[in-house]
Amino acid sequence: MTWWHGPSRMPLSPVYRMHTNLESRHEVQFYSSDSVLLETFAGFIANALASRNAVIVLATKSHREDLAQKLTAAGLDLDGAREQGLYIALDAAEMLSTFMVDGAPDRLRFFEGLCGLIESAIRAAKTGHPRVAICGECVGLLCAEGNVKAAIRLEEVGNDVAELHNVEIMCAYPLSSFHEEHADAFERICAQHTAVYSR
Repeated sequence: MTWWHGPSRMPLSPVYRMHTNLESRHEVQFYSSDSVLLETFAGFIANALASRNAVIVLATKSHREDLAQKLTAAGLDLDGAREQGLYIALDAAEMLSTFMVDGAPDRLRFFEGLCGLIESAIRAAKTGHPRVAICGECVGLLCAEGNVKAAIRLEEVGNDVAELHNVEIMCAYPLSSFHEEHADAFERICAQHTAVYSR
């Protein structure tokens, strides 16, 4: 399959269905601009909150602020959701610092940190069969730093989390982190997800 075209050297943008586990969703958005990232995350978050489920956001400070503005402008009561424990927004880099050891994610530390957040979010959910929606750019930050191997490992651990908990995960990577020589890494990242979007 040809992944690259034109002078921009950006991946093509079909949707790939790679896993068939209907109990959990682990999707990824490769984004060409912040506006694409914000649109994707905002839709993901709004759908979860509309279903009275909880959301965990792991993003940079600027993206968290822009998301809050976008969601509030759309009529969502984020302050109320925060107070009820339905909207948990944390810094992606700070989250990474809690479980990265020697440039690689420590599986136990990651599980302890994220699963604790998930359990708290499940308790806050206002539905009979709660799901937790997690959107984050921890893997995107790793990839932007050139640590693609750690990003792939973190995706694998994310799939382990999805097997244990009723969650929906949306990851995000800037397309600027990938060039033609990264085609293999791009495919390996795609293979960790139930659906892949790129624009």
